[in-house]
Amino acid sequence: MSAMHEQVRELAYRLWQEDGAPEGRAMDYWLQAEAALTAIPAKPKAEPKAKTSAAKPAAAKAKTAEPKAKKSPAKPKA
Repeated sequence: MSAMHEQVRELAYRLWQEDGAPEGRAMDYWLQAEAALTAIPAKPKAEPKAKTSAAKPAAAKAKTAEPKAKKSPAKPKA
């Protein structure tokens, strides 16, 4: 028995048990387990790095848009 076949069998059985072990639905659980196991990518692809000058996070943009603190009025010269 192949490793994949064994994984599908174990997952199908677990799903069947979690649903209360209904009779006559073995193929439904087999197909559900098969789909779940084949949908998982073998290796997640790395996301391309964004240029730092063009892509700032929204939080960083929000901080730059805030008004600066008001300065105290200049002292008159004597």
